[in-house]
Amino acid sequence: MEQQAFLEGAIEQYGKATYNYALRLTGNAADASDLTQEAFIRVFRAWQSFKPGTSFLSWIYRIVTNLHRDELRRRKGRYQEEIPEDHELHRFSGGRPLAIQPIEEYIEGELSEPLSKALADLTPEQRQMVLLADVEEYSYQEISRIVGCSVGTVRSRLHRARGQLRQLVNRYTKSSS
Repeated sequence: MEQQAFLEGAIEQYGKATYNYALRLTGNAADASDLTQEAFIRVFRAWQSFKPGTSFLSWIYRIVTNLHRDELRRRKGRYQEEIPEDHELHRFSGGRPLAIQPIEEYIEGELSEPLSKALADLTPEQRQMVLLADVEEYSYQEISRIVGCSVGTVRSRLHRARGQLRQLVNRYTKSSS
């Protein structure tokens, strides 16, 4: 009963933010729904490993990130690095700007068409880095915990991702004018 109440509360409070994050990672609603559902199944199974006082949103983002990476590995064999356990706890604080605002509203209101197209054309790893740093506003340290790599790796991946994004935005801006 306690487990069920924990899950229902988590879905009510964090379901929309989790889905929005999954949607930004996958780029399509069906995969985002599947990813969100699987993430909450993991939460249900591991509910006792969550410690009050830590950020649930960071914990579930880590779960979603790992599930997405696993799916990409199954599809393409892309990721070869070891993925940390998704029940590992993280101590983050603060809300995130997209935790309650639907992604569609954010994109329509905040992102230009060239930027939206460029973001969609990044690799999944690059898109994830840009989203976590520049949209969700996580620190390098928080991103390193969510994606399971060193802060230095986060910095270099983010630098490359932003450079690629800049090139794509420039290309789409020139082609639309």
